[in-house]
Parts: sequence; C-alpha cells; structure tokens
Amino acid sequence: QRPGFFSFENFRSLSILLGIIFALRWSVASPYHVPTASMEPTIKVGDRLLALKLAYGVKIPFTNFSLATWGTPKRGDIIVFRYPRDPDIDYVKRVVAVGGDEIQIIDDILFINGRAQEREPVDAKAQLLDDIEDLQELKELYLENLDGQKHYVMQNRASTRRLTRSTWPPSGAAPYKVPEHAVFCVGDNRDNSTDSRVWNHVPLEYVRGKALFVIYSILTPRDGSMWSLRWDRFGTWLH
Repeated sequence: QRPGFFSFENFRSLSILLGIIFALRWSVASPYHVPTASMEPTIKVGDRLLALKLAYGVKIPFTNFSLATWGTPKRGDIIVFRYPRDPDIDYVKRVVAVGGDEIQIIDDILFINGRAQEREPVDAKAQLLDDIEDLQELKELYLENLDGQKHYVMQNRASTRRLTRSTWPPSGAAPYKVPEHAVFCVGDNRDNSTDSRVWNHVPLEYVRGKALFVIYSILTPRDGSMWSLRWDRFGTWLH
C-alpha cells in the first residue's frame, strides 16, 4: 500500500528537500530584494538580485563559520554583507577600498591611496535614469573609473545639497585607513546612501557574497499606479 500524502515518509522527504534548498541558499547562492535607492542607477529599487555565496569561500550551512576561503572582495565588487550596526540586516554596496587602503573624497572625487579615481559626466537625460524616482531632476550622472573598472555613480547637484558633504573625512582630517581583513563600501547613489562613510569599514567575516545579476525587477510608482515588470532589467549583469 502506498503511503498517504501526509505520511511520515512524505514528511521526511519534504524535510530533506527543504533542508537542501535552505543549505544551498545559505552557502551557494541566494536572491536578495533591493528596497532602497542607495545603489541606483546600477541597482534600482525593486530589483531582485542573485548573490553568489561561493564567490570568496564556503561557510558551514546555517552558520557564519568558514570551511574554506579562496578570495576576498576587490575594488569595484558589489557585495552583500551583514550591516555592521545590526548584523541581522543585509546590505548591498560597492567595495571602493580594501584592507590597507587609504581613502578620502575631495570635492566629490574619490581618492584611493592618494590617486584620484577619475570620472566623466554623462547626459543626465540618459535612459538609465528614466524610471528613477529618487529626486531624478536633481541628479547628475557620472561614469567613474574605479581602479580600471568603469561604473555609473549619481550625485545631487551641489546647489541642492543639505546634509551631504563633498569632502570626506572633513577638510583637514587625515585619509581613512581601512583595517586589514575589512573593506570600505559606498553606494553608487552618493548623496543618498548610508554606507562606510557613516559606519566605517565592513569586516570580511560579515561578507555574505558577491551580487552577480538581476533576476527580475518590479517598478512600483510612488503615485500608487499599477506596478509593472522591468523586462529590460531581467538578467542584467552587475558591474
């Protein structure tokens, strides 16, 4: 006689399957939802990302203990990590400096070890900004060359800023030196990002993985109109 649907055998098989799925999500790859604008225009509000947990090593499932490590985040990597002030929350930002680097921002230009990471302005009316609702009319778009890797960053026009500064650390202070076994992370939406400029470095043991691409994306307008799928975002690789 075949076991019933609610039999112990079926329950055991389902438990094993769920255990395998959760273990893979913890140690191999996992999706992440992005609810904020801090990484726009690279990652947009409503994007669902896939992060590769095996990018830098492998951890024992359901723990933060590493079994093996074969790499560390590099400048330019977009990583998912545990928020240093509340490790139960996951953040996604771009690594701009690694252990031993000295970092500072002068007049909005990023300096790593005393070397300016040059950037060039991009037409603010570019299609890249079409569905961005974070004060789009105030944004200036740039293509930044970070250690040889080019990526987009946004900045509010200087005349419209209230709380953000164009220089960090404050004028007269020494550059911030990133401790060994840590990284310094900043959002691409430079004037709308709570990042390492506020809570300093991210310990390497807090890094969960590397964001690879957008699985899918949903646009939900602030005016309450019907949500829609951003088909052009599906499968977009993150640079």
